[in-house]
Amino acid sequence: MRNRYVRVRVRVLVVGALAVVAAACGSSKSTNASSGGPTTAAAGGAVTTAAAAASGATGKAITLAINPWTGSAVDANVAKVVLESKLGTTVNLVEIDENAAWPGLDDGSIDANLEIWPSGHAKDKTTYIDEKKTVEDIGLLGPNAKIGWYVPSFVADADPKLKTWEAFKDPAEAKKFATAESGDQGQFLMGDPSYVSYDQDIINNLKLPLKYVVAGSEAALITAIQQAEKDKKPLLLQFWQPHWLHSKVKLTEIKLPDVTPACDASAAAKDGKYACDYPVDHLYKAASVKLATKNAKAYAFLKKFQLTTEQQNEIAGLADGDAKSAATAAKTWVDKNPDIVKAWIG
Repeated sequence: MRNRYVRVRVRVLVVGALAVVAAACGSSKSTNASSGGPTTAAAGGAVTTAAAAASGATGKAITLAINPWTGSAVDANVAKVVLESKLGTTVNLVEIDENAAWPGLDDGSIDANLEIWPSGHAKDKTTYIDEKKTVEDIGLLGPNAKIGWYVPSFVADADPKLKTWEAFKDPAEAKKFATAESGDQGQFLMGDPSYVSYDQDIINNLKLPLKYVVAGSEAALITAIQQAEKDKKPLLLQFWQPHWLHSKVKLTEIKLPDVTPACDASAAAKDGKYACDYPVDHLYKAASVKLATKNAKAYAFLKKFQLTTEQQNEIAGLADGDAKSAATAAKTWVDKNPDIVKAWIG
């Protein structure tokens, strides 16, 4: 789950059967990548199918998943720019939520998903990677990530006890975060409803007087944070590291109960008993096992492809903070970092 890093508005055109598969799997959400020609997105330095053929494209075209958060869009668009401009491989981008991407990897209609948050996908890893062996773990992406509960730092500075979850057991403290939508309870704000989330379970199992409210998207969540900062109003929400917004707005993470083996088991079983903090996630990349045969050069590149937290935040900041498309941000960054790219394709 989620830079889990607008998670960006993406318009993606996918041809033929891929469009059908994406729709069947629940393709949706909004990220800012490019739209393109009849078979592939072509902005931000990408090449069309015809151009790739003319330049001597090698290997079959591949399809990369974009999950509905900026980091995923950054990963896929940077990989697309390099694959098309340096390795002659046409890349289609399919917008799809993180859960629905797994069946696509399973049947090969999606070749790779470059940002898996393992805390939300233990069962998928067991099913597709360990048991069916139709999906392959192709290595760490680079950033270590963490989902958590946050308040703006001005709230925590004014009332330090709100830095820990126990404070929210007090209805009077929770009510400081009340809104018209939450009534007498405090509001807990979540972003995109497709994200893997244990927040409602945490609220229920810790018996907190909070109402779980969905903003609808990462963009809406970011807007709420910025508005709270501007108006100096309390806000309690789910957010995550890394994210470029941390360089613009000061947020304080709330201490939740430590992760236990029981919570790990609950997360895997999805039994509604989760009552802990979120674990640190070592983000990894997953690919269809068919990719190595389908396009060996693309497979080798994707195994080497990595971004540091700082690099991903930089590109995400270009996309979201500077209101550029993810495709444009990716090309700008790739053009400025030839040595990094060379290491991926060398």
